[in-house]
Amino acid sequence: MIGWMRSFVALLHDTWLEFIDAKSLWLVLLTIAVLFGVALTIHGEPLAAGRTYLDLAARSLSADTNDLDPAEVSLHTIATRLDGSISWIQSAEPIGPVMQPADGQPQDGPKTSWRVTLVRNTLPVVGKMADTNSIAARFGRVADGELWRVHAIRETTAPLAARLGSQRWEMVVNPGRDLTILWPHRLTLFGDALELTPPQGAPLGLEVFILQKLLATGLGGTALLLVSVVITAGFVPTMIRKGTLELLLARPVHRWQLILGKFIAALLFVAGMLGLLVGATWVVTGIVSGLWAPGILLAVVSLLLFYGLLLSVSIFAGTLTRSAPAAMLIAVAYWAVLFVVGILHAQVVASRVREDLTGRPRPLTVADALRGRSDPRAPLEPQKRPFHRTAAGRIVEATYRVLPHSSDLDAMVDRQLMRGFSVGGRMRQVLESGEFSWLGGMGLTVAHATAFLAAACVIFGSRDP
Repeated sequence: MIGWMRSFVALLHDTWLEFIDAKSLWLVLLTIAVLFGVALTIHGEPLAAGRTYLDLAARSLSADTNDLDPAEVSLHTIATRLDGSISWIQSAEPIGPVMQPADGQPQDGPKTSWRVTLVRNTLPVVGKMADTNSIAARFGRVADGELWRVHAIRETTAPLAARLGSQRWEMVVNPGRDLTILWPHRLTLFGDALELTPPQGAPLGLEVFILQKLLATGLGGTALLLVSVVITAGFVPTMIRKGTLELLLARPVHRWQLILGKFIAALLFVAGMLGLLVGATWVVTGIVSGLWAPGILLAVVSLLLFYGLLLSVSIFAGTLTRSAPAAMLIAVAYWAVLFVVGILHAQVVASRVREDLTGRPRPLTVADALRGRSDPRAPLEPQKRPFHRTAAGRIVEATYRVLPHSSDLDAMVDRQLMRGFSVGGRMRQVLESGEFSWLGGMGLTVAHATAFLAAACVIFGSRDP
């Protein structure tokens, strides 16, 4: 046992030296460092939007939105929950802190508190008068999200107005926990030299989500994994080289232990690199935006699982062909196949959903309204030939069922990010994918990696050096 441990430590040392000696790795790390340096020049400026969110909070008082999924529920369903009242903001005044943007005009921001006059009118017969505690508890809560928190409230309803079904409150409201991530921000790069958002800005949570995806699982993660695959492609062919294998087998280890040792050593090294990449992403985006949701850290697990799969394919190919270029090309081709099959599967799913919705009226959902839509969506036209009913579509579905779902690994990170950068509760489901599967994302990936690694061990153990 001690001898095997010593051999394993020697394998770790040799493998890490191969990584460190690879000039392409240092070039990629330098490129990623430059990318993070550029990201640190991003400047975010909040835009004035307080009155918009105050109006939304007032309108939401007219219906019970608790436990509703805004991605699915229609405005018609909301209408069935109306309580027979109409609420609106009569006046609103920011009381601080206010911002001083570049034009010098003070404006409200996501940290600004407001002094608000709220008016509520009830409809005859169906409407009921509201008590102050109920208004204080419900104002600013849309579905399960908290936009505003009532700090102080005082009812100022006149007796005659009360008899006519009208109520009035003077309130001081503070920003709720979900307001900052929804607040529109204008992002610029290199100071104000390059605009990254449209003039109306975009929700800060969405902007940080895109930035983290770009740095961690997009450009940064893809480049690091690709270079790691290139470096590890030569591990087994180099080990089989004349004289090298005999020296390794002189140690008290079996051949399968050499394969497994190389696999674990490469996995540990890349895990460290991914940890630095994702950790730097979290720090950089936190500095730029002020949002420190730790969901991005899950990207280490997702990327490492995918790299383990590609590494097992590379080791299997290297054992079979004894060629480093062949092992690299096969691993990259396998990656490309997973990517293409994932895209085609998304088309199959879209085709099936489109067929289900064809000819049926599509009501305007709460999510549509929050995104700015005001008109019902037109019914979809019938498809000439639904893709999911074609032979190609069926082949794609059959292939997708047995291959690892790389899209689910990506979705695993997306879902965690959305829980940090979308509003609370069910509102987070607006952007989440309904096709996500833990079994497809993790189970099939581990199963395929294990099968490729086991096959490599069998071949390596049975073939002559």
